[in-house]
Amino acid sequence: MENVINSEPISSSGRKLFFGLFIFPLMIAVGMAVLLCTVVLLTREAETPESLITAIKTGAPSKRWQKAFELSNELNQGRGLIRSSGVMNEIIHILNGHEEYDAKTRSYMAVALTRFDEPEATEALRATLRVETEAEVELYSLWALGQKQVREAVPDILPYLDRDEEDIRNMAIYVLGVLGDSRGVQPLSRLLNHEARDIRWNAALSLARLGNDAGYDVMVKMLDRETLAHYEGLEEGKIEQIMINAVKGLALLNHKESLPILKKIAAEDISLKVRKVALEALASAETE
Repeated sequence: MENVINSEPISSSGRKLFFGLFIFPLMIAVGMAVLLCTVVLLTREAETPESLITAIKTGAPSKRWQKAFELSNELNQGRGLIRSSGVMNEIIHILNGHEEYDAKTRSYMAVALTRFDEPEATEALRATLRVETEAEVELYSLWALGQKQVREAVPDILPYLDRDEEDIRNMAIYVLGVLGDSRGVQPLSRLLNHEARDIRWNAALSLARLGNDAGYDVMVKMLDRETLAHYEGLEEGKIEQIMINAVKGLALLNHKESLPILKKIAAEDISLKVRKVALEALASAETE
């Protein structure tokens, strides 16, 4: 097969695999899940978009992030006439308020902008990556650009592959895979020999999303349960997730060489979940 597939959107069946792949627990997803419970307790009555914006702008600094999260959650739920240009401009203003607003509040403004299709929202996120100094805001802005499928942001994302912070580097790797742009192939390929295992693994998975098989050997090693347990010292839950992601990555590549490996895992692995995913991958390969 060719190393790089074209950058057209992937099929519906492939999309399920596409978004299911990733090793490290996304800080955004975990943080928002936890904070959602908190906000539900804190929010006793419905507020309008305008009142939420006002609360963010005038509230006590220690309380602003709560209203910022509530606003981003309202946008995500699609409740109310919240996606107006006026609200969007206020969100951009807060996102750009480096001196006035804390990083957590501004981070949720980046999340909120994923719900706006206007070019101003996209440009605000890209501009943030170019000038931002707060790691948390950078992380959420990277994620937001991935959610919005902003392929033109690839040049803004590539420098983040060289960051020292592993969570930011991993997010950049993840987003490049999500965007499906072949410009990410070469930069991701050079990370396959990185000393940090999560960097290697995530780079291999993102390359698989891009239809590139440069990380094939890395993903095969990710299926070595004994090595993961005894040499990497990982717990069973983590091993299970790593193996599931590696199986899905191999399924995206659809190499004939991987079929014996998948058959062995489907028949012998101790994890029912891993065996199930391997069987699904084999079934998918047989129908293509």
